[in-house]
Amino acid sequence: MLNEIVTTIASLALNLFVITSMLAMGMNLSVKQILDPLRNVRLVGLALIGNFVLVPVLALLLTVVLPMGEAQTTALILVGACAGAPFLPKLAQMSKGNLAFSVGLMVLLMVITIFYAPLVLPFLLPGVQVDAADIAQSLIVLMLLPLAIGLLVKWRYSDTAASWQPHLSQASTYSLLLLVVAALLLQWRNI
Repeated sequence: MLNEIVTTIASLALNLFVITSMLAMGMNLSVKQILDPLRNVRLVGLALIGNFVLVPVLALLLTVVLPMGEAQTTALILVGACAGAPFLPKLAQMSKGNLAFSVGLMVLLMVITIFYAPLVLPFLLPGVQVDAADIAQSLIVLMLLPLAIGLLVKWRYSDTAASWQPHLSQASTYSLLLLVVAALLLQWRNI
Protein backbone atom coordinates (compact mmCIF):
# COMPACT_ATOMS: atom_id res chain seq x y z
CA MET A 1 0.00 0.00 0.00
CA LEU A 2 2.72 2.47 1.00
CA ASN A 3 4.79 1.42 -2.03
CA GLU A 4 1.85 2.20 -4.32
CA ILE A 5 1.43 5.65 -2.79
CA VAL A 6 5.13 6.46 -3.10
CA THR A 7 5.16 5.11 -6.69
CA THR A 8 2.23 7.40 -7.55
CA ILE A 9 4.01 10.35 -5.93
CA ALA A 10 7.18 9.55 -7.91
CA SER A 11 5.23 9.36 -11.17
CA LEU A 12 3.46 12.66 -10.51
CA ALA A 13 6.73 14.31 -9.47
CA LEU A 14 8.43 13.11 -12.66
CA ASN A 15 5.66 14.47 -14.88
CA LEU A 16 5.55 17.75 -12.95
CA PHE A 17 9.34 18.06 -13.21
CA VAL A 18 9.36 17.52 -16.98
CA ILE A 19 6.45 19.84 -17.72
CA THR A 20 7.56 22.69 -15.43
CA SER A 21 11.17 22.41 -16.64
CA MET A 22 10.13 22.63 -20.27
CA LEU A 23 7.78 25.55 -19.62
CA ALA A 24 10.50 27.38 -17.67
CA MET A 25 13.12 26.77 -20.36
CA GLY A 26 10.74 28.03 -23.04
CA MET A 27 9.95 31.16 -21.05
CA ASN A 28 13.66 31.80 -20.55
CA LEU A 29 14.85 31.40 -24.17
CA SER A 30 13.89 32.23 -27.73
CA VAL A 31 13.81 29.87 -30.72
CA LYS A 32 16.85 31.69 -32.13
CA GLN A 33 18.77 31.22 -28.89
CA ILE A 34 17.99 27.49 -28.96
CA LEU A 35 18.89 27.00 -32.62
CA ASP A 36 22.07 29.13 -32.79
CA PRO A 37 24.33 26.76 -30.75
CA LEU A 38 23.22 23.84 -32.96
CA ARG A 39 25.11 25.45 -35.87
CA ASN A 40 28.36 24.28 -34.29
CA VAL A 41 28.61 21.14 -36.42
CA ARG A 42 31.62 19.71 -34.59
CA LEU A 43 30.04 20.04 -31.14
CA VAL A 44 26.69 18.67 -32.29
CA GLY A 45 28.42 15.81 -34.11
CA LEU A 46 30.38 14.86 -31.00
CA ALA A 47 27.22 15.01 -28.90
CA LEU A 48 25.38 12.75 -31.37
CA ILE A 49 28.25 10.23 -31.47
CA GLY A 50 28.40 10.24 -27.68
CA ASN A 51 24.66 9.78 -27.22
CA PHE A 52 23.90 7.35 -30.04
CA VAL A 53 27.12 5.32 -30.28
CA LEU A 54 29.29 5.54 -27.16
CA VAL A 55 26.60 5.48 -24.47
CA PRO A 56 24.66 2.51 -25.96
CA VAL A 57 27.93 0.58 -26.42
CA LEU A 58 28.94 1.37 -22.83
CA ALA A 59 25.52 0.25 -21.57
CA LEU A 60 25.83 -3.00 -23.51
CA LEU A 61 29.36 -3.60 -22.19
CA LEU A 62 28.20 -2.98 -18.61
CA THR A 63 25.50 -5.63 -19.01
CA VAL A 64 28.16 -8.11 -20.11
CA VAL A 65 30.73 -7.24 -17.44
CA LEU A 66 28.47 -6.73 -14.41
CA PRO A 67 26.24 -9.50 -13.11
CA MET A 68 22.63 -8.31 -13.24
CA GLY A 69 19.16 -9.66 -13.80
CA GLU A 70 17.12 -9.40 -16.97
CA ALA A 71 15.12 -6.42 -15.69
CA GLN A 72 18.27 -4.47 -14.81
CA THR A 73 19.88 -5.36 -18.15
CA THR A 74 16.81 -4.18 -20.04
CA ALA A 75 16.61 -0.96 -18.02
CA LEU A 76 20.28 -0.13 -18.55
CA ILE A 77 20.06 -0.70 -22.29
CA LEU A 78 16.88 1.39 -22.53
CA VAL A 79 18.49 4.26 -20.64
CA GLY A 80 21.63 3.96 -22.77
CA ALA A 81 19.82 3.89 -26.11
CA CYS A 82 17.17 6.57 -25.53
CA ALA A 83 18.76 10.01 -25.56
CA GLY A 84 17.14 13.36 -24.92
CA ALA A 85 16.51 13.23 -21.20
CA PRO A 86 14.67 16.20 -19.69
CA PHE A 87 17.33 16.37 -16.98
CA LEU A 88 19.92 17.73 -19.43
CA PRO A 89 18.73 21.37 -19.38
CA LYS A 90 18.21 21.30 -15.60
CA LEU A 91 21.78 20.07 -15.12
CA ALA A 92 23.04 22.79 -17.46
CA GLN A 93 21.03 25.38 -15.54
CA MET A 94 22.29 24.19 -12.15
CA SER A 95 25.92 24.10 -13.34
CA LYS A 96 25.64 27.52 -15.03
CA GLY A 97 26.30 25.83 -18.39
CA ASN A 98 24.99 26.77 -21.82
CA LEU A 99 21.24 26.49 -21.29
CA ALA A 100 20.34 27.30 -24.91
CA PHE A 101 22.65 24.57 -26.23
CA SER A 102 21.36 22.02 -23.72
CA VAL A 103 17.73 22.71 -24.69
CA GLY A 104 18.53 22.64 -28.41
CA LEU A 105 20.52 19.43 -28.02
CA MET A 106 17.77 17.84 -25.93
CA VAL A 107 15.18 18.59 -28.63
CA LEU A 108 17.50 17.25 -31.35
CA LEU A 109 18.22 14.09 -29.33
CA MET A 110 14.50 13.53 -28.71
CA VAL A 111 13.63 13.80 -32.39
CA ILE A 112 16.43 11.42 -33.41
CA THR A 113 15.48 8.98 -30.60
CA ILE A 114 11.99 8.64 -32.11
CA PHE A 115 13.58 7.04 -35.19
CA TYR A 116 16.72 5.57 -33.59
CA ALA A 117 15.13 3.56 -30.76
CA PRO A 118 12.86 1.39 -32.98
CA LEU A 119 15.86 0.51 -35.15
CA VAL A 120 18.46 -0.14 -32.45
CA LEU A 121 16.55 -1.56 -29.47
CA PRO A 122 15.45 -4.78 -31.24
CA PHE A 123 19.13 -5.39 -32.01
CA LEU A 124 20.24 -4.73 -28.40
CA LEU A 125 17.22 -6.47 -26.83
CA PRO A 126 16.23 -9.35 -29.13
CA GLY A 127 12.48 -9.83 -29.36
CA VAL A 128 11.67 -6.26 -28.34
CA GLN A 129 9.39 -4.21 -30.56
CA VAL A 130 9.33 -0.44 -30.22
CA ASP A 131 6.59 1.77 -31.61
CA ALA A 132 7.93 5.13 -32.81
CA ALA A 133 4.47 6.67 -32.52
CA ASP A 134 4.28 5.82 -28.80
CA ILE A 135 7.71 7.35 -28.21
CA ALA A 136 6.81 10.44 -30.23
CA GLN A 137 3.51 10.91 -28.43
CA SER A 138 5.02 10.93 -24.95
CA LEU A 139 7.90 13.20 -25.99
CA ILE A 140 5.58 15.63 -27.74
CA VAL A 141 3.02 15.81 -24.93
CA LEU A 142 5.42 15.96 -21.97
CA MET A 143 8.36 17.86 -23.43
CA LEU A 144 7.94 19.53 -26.81
CA LEU A 145 4.46 20.95 -26.23
CA PRO A 146 5.32 22.59 -22.87
CA LEU A 147 8.56 23.94 -24.39
CA ALA A 148 6.61 25.37 -27.34
CA ILE A 149 4.02 26.91 -25.00
CA GLY A 150 6.82 28.50 -22.97
CA LEU A 151 8.45 29.88 -26.12
CA LEU A 152 5.10 31.22 -27.32
CA VAL A 153 4.37 32.90 -23.98
CA LYS A 154 7.82 34.52 -24.00
CA TRP A 155 7.38 35.70 -27.58
CA ARG A 156 3.84 37.02 -27.13
CA TYR A 157 3.80 38.04 -23.43
CA SER A 158 7.41 38.63 -22.41
CA ASP A 159 6.51 40.34 -19.11
CA THR A 160 4.31 37.41 -18.08
CA ALA A 161 7.04 34.96 -19.06
CA ALA A 162 9.62 36.90 -17.06
CA SER A 163 7.43 36.77 -13.93
CA TRP A 164 6.34 33.11 -14.29
CA GLN A 165 9.69 31.62 -15.34
CA PRO A 166 11.40 31.75 -11.91
CA HIS A 167 8.39 30.13 -10.24
CA LEU A 168 8.24 27.36 -12.83
CA SER A 169 11.97 26.78 -12.50
CA GLN A 170 11.60 26.55 -8.74
CA ALA A 171 8.65 24.16 -9.11
CA SER A 172 10.76 21.94 -11.37
CA THR A 173 13.56 21.89 -8.78
CA TYR A 174 11.18 20.97 -5.95
CA SER A 175 9.48 18.27 -8.02
CA LEU A 176 12.91 16.84 -8.90
CA LEU A 177 13.80 16.72 -5.20
CA LEU A 178 10.48 15.01 -4.46
CA LEU A 179 11.20 12.49 -7.22
CA VAL A 180 14.64 11.71 -5.78
CA VAL A 181 13.23 11.25 -2.27
CA ALA A 182 10.43 9.00 -3.58
CA ALA A 183 12.92 6.93 -5.60
CA LEU A 184 15.16 6.53 -2.56
CA LEU A 185 12.20 5.41 -0.45
CA LEU A 186 11.15 2.90 -3.09
CA GLN A 187 14.67 1.47 -3.43
CA TRP A 188 15.77 1.76 0.22
CA ARG A 189 16.03 -2.01 0.73
CA ASN A 190 18.03 -2.46 -2.47
CA ILE A 191 20.39 0.37 -1.53
